[in-house]
Amino acid sequence: MNPEILENFINTDEELFPHKGYLGSITKPSVDISLSNDKAEDFGSRFGGTPLVPKDFVWPTHPQGEYRFLGQINFSEISNGPEQLPKSGLLSLFYAYDEDGEMFWGDDGYVVGYFYKNISDFRLYNKKTYVCKAKKATLSNGVEIPRHQDLRNDWPFDTDALYDLPGLEGYCEDYMLGYPSFYTLAYDPTPSDEWVSLLTLNSYDEFGWCWHDGDKLMIFIEKEKLKNADFSSLKTDAG
Repeated sequence: MNPEILENFINTDEELFPHKGYLGSITKPSVDISLSNDKAEDFGSRFGGTPLVPKDFVWPTHPQGEYRFLGQINFSEISNGPEQLPKSGLLSLFYAYDEDGEMFWGDDGYVVGYFYKNISDFRLYNKKTYVCKAKKATLSNGVEIPRHQDLRNDWPFDTDALYDLPGLEGYCEDYMLGYPSFYTLAYDPTPSDEWVSLLTLNSYDEFGWCWHDGDKLMIFIEKEKLKNADFSSLKTDAG
C-alpha cells in the first residue's frame, strides 16, 4: 500500500501509534498493482488479454487441458523498485484451468512463469485460445505489513486494529512482494523461510478468476531463484 497512507493510519490510531517503531521494523517493500480500463499496451504490464510472446512460443498445457494467461509484468515500469526484483525484462504468468475443477491451486505447477530479458522482437499471441479483455496494470512502489495473526506470534497489540487497512483510500489489494494476504486461511501460506511472496491477486469476475470461492491467489518464489530472476518453479495457495 502507499507508504504515506500507512504512516498516516498508524499516526492517527491510538492503539497502533505507541508501536510505530515495531510496525516499522516488520514493514516490507512491495509493488502496488492498480488495474484500469485504460488501453493495455502490448509491451506493458497488464492482466487478462493475450500475452506478448516470442515467435516460437508454445502455449503451456497440463494433464487436464490448457493453461490460461494470468498476466504480464514489465519490470522496467517499476521506478526505483525493491532490490529483490529485476530492473527490466518481462514476466508472463499462466494458471492451470479445467472446467471440471480437477486442478487445485495448491498443486505444483498451478502457476507457471516465463521470464524474458529481451522482448524487442516479441508479438502478441495470435492463435485461438481463451481470451478475456485486458486491463492495464500500473505499478508503483509500496509497503506491506502483516494483517493476520497467523503471520506472526509477537504482536504487542490486538491485530484487529490492522483489519481497517483495506478500507483506506488508495489501498491496493493486488501487489508484488510484501506479505501474503488472505481471507479464510488459518495458517501462514508461505511454503518455508526460503520462500517469499511474489504476487497476491484478488478474484475478478471479468477475468474469470475465482480463487477459493472468491478469495485471493498467492504466488510464492524461492528467495535464491528470485535473486537470479528464475521464475521457473513457483508455488501457490488461495484463501
